[in-house]
Amino acid sequence: MNDHAVRQTEGPARWTSTIGIIGGLGPFAHLDFERHLLEATPDARNDQDHPPWILSSMPGTPDRTAALLAGGPSPVPALRESLRRVAPVADFVVIPCNTAHVFIDALRGPELPPILSIVDESIRAALAQVGSTGRVGILATTGTLKTGLYPSRAAILAPGLAWISLLDLPNGSKAQERLTMRPIYGPPREGGGFVGGGIKAGHSADPVTGRPHRETLAEGVLLLRDAGAEVVVMACTEIPLALGRGRVAGVPLIDPLAVTARTAVAIASGRHSLP
Repeated sequence: MNDHAVRQTEGPARWTSTIGIIGGLGPFAHLDFERHLLEATPDARNDQDHPPWILSSMPGTPDRTAALLAGGPSPVPALRESLRRVAPVADFVVIPCNTAHVFIDALRGPELPPILSIVDESIRAALAQVGSTGRVGILATTGTLKTGLYPSRAAILAPGLAWISLLDLPNGSKAQERLTMRPIYGPPREGGGFVGGGIKAGHSADPVTGRPHRETLAEGVLLLRDAGAEVVVMACTEIPLALGRGRVAGVPLIDPLAVTARTAVAIASGRHSLP
């Protein structure tokens, strides 16, 4: 048996395991996940009532979308190194990056802690909101969309769900670049890539047009709503940083890090087993 599954954490009795966080993907996303972990323990009255976690932040990890679509360097070696860093302490890990989950099979091994998938948790949350035959919109990087990450996992966990992305719409490629990739990464660079200035860089507005990233992303949500989406998964961990929580024009938003944090806290407290 993998010793990560049985180790007990020292400290208050309510916590039976330690959460590992594979951060830096981008750096603001793992900070958001840590905040969600704290918010998932609303009954905490002191420091000791919060869950234990350990973070490995490696922002030098190669970009996941560039690796998938542009022949960029693989992020797998850096991700495995990050997993090895937390392995001596963490009983399970969360990777606050949707696109990184495309590589999840290469990140498993007997010497590494098991992974709580933010993709699987988001699919379960969508299923709970719209039912087994609902229509789910997805805002995500082009790498996540073109690999079919969410629909392929949903085919196992919730096969009746229908998935809608900007790429499925008329002129979808242009809409995807303008309404999702540009807010995340910044304006495109001539010859390929991006110049920066997106949410990953901590910016709240486009450095060229001045338009707030929230407005741009909300436009994408409206297109998905008009295409029939009953709920929208913000399937890039940068998107909730700009778009926020709750709803856009009446459309419920699912934040993968928020739903995963609740499950992670339940696992760390012994109330839930690792899926």
